[in-house]
Amino acid sequence: MKIETVLAQVMSEIDRAEKIHPVWPRNHIHQCAVIAEEAGECLQAALNHDEHKGSKRQMITEAVHTAAMAIRFLKNIEETDPNE
Repeated sequence: MKIETVLAQVMSEIDRAEKIHPVWPRNHIHQCAVIAEEAGECLQAALNHDEHKGSKRQMITEAVHTAAMAIRFLKNIEETDPNE
């Protein structure tokens, strides 16, 4: 997959996620938990694919979600309370 395609999918997912969930957690642990949840779903999609129970498309979708949440974390980290 071309990097342009990857980045377009990730940016689209960020836009979608920010519309659905406009409030980003202020606590860094909760922020990282969002990323970890998506990474867990990516791992589950990979396991399903390996067991012939899932598609490559689902792995890609979950990887895009994970990347989008990691970027959202980085985008918002300066806006959070430095004492948390």
